[in-house]
Amino acid sequence: MMTDYFSVDIPVFVPSYDKKKLYGWSRYKDDLWDLLKDTTGGYCMYCYDAVWINGQRRGQIEHGIEKANSPEYLTDCVPNLGLACENCNGKYKRRGEKARQLPKEQIREFESVSSRKYACRKPCERYIKLRCEYVRRGNIILQPFESKIHENGNVLKLRYDLLEGKYVPGDCKDGYSKKEIGIIEGHIRLFGLNSPERRNREVGRYCKNVIDHHDLMEDMLYYNLVVNLLRDKLQKLPIDDAVKICKVIYSRALLQRIT
Repeated sequence: MMTDYFSVDIPVFVPSYDKKKLYGWSRYKDDLWDLLKDTTGGYCMYCYDAVWINGQRRGQIEHGIEKANSPEYLTDCVPNLGLACENCNGKYKRRGEKARQLPKEQIREFESVSSRKYACRKPCERYIKLRCEYVRRGNIILQPFESKIHENGNVLKLRYDLLEGKYVPGDCKDGYSKKEIGIIEGHIRLFGLNSPERRNREVGRYCKNVIDHHDLMEDMLYYNLVVNLLRDKLQKLPIDDAVKICKVIYSRALLQRIT
């Protein structure tokens, strides 16, 4: 199968927790922040913009399922804690928060299992079930770990179309259902990923640098994960071919005014 150099798949972030450490939101937050930063490469789990800039934190530990649904159990549920930029956590994710609130009977079922506060290393079955319902009701893709609308369902993923300069639903082996497509597209709308104010301009900037310098700019930092994903693909090519691809992407970015 030929590699598609004009799109990149957004990965599922899976933290590798240190068994010798404890993690949480109320306590042990610094170690968790460092771990999530390493897991994502220092990018927001929702918009993929940098949250680690010039050695400084620009992001926040955030609750995938809002802790208000179950303050005692979700506040320090380690698999429920992700890394987000201030815009995503403080502005965009607040939209529709009340509509995503989970039914009390489902919360009670989740709470009936004993909590391993600060020491949990993977999503338990009851958290996964609660998370699936939250994703289904809220039209949102949570990270870290996989997002599905039922336990045996398809993993919901995004893709970035480099020619169109926008996020689209990713590929799925058996094809996404209409509901699954709706959730992915709802997630894109919720965080305004394709809106004029949030359009990804780092890709155009990167491609222009590759063209001007005839180099993949491996030592230069960019403020969006998509650039890293593109650069990883281009590393498989001779530099002349990589420059040709960047010229195509950059010319499209100019037409769409997202440089």
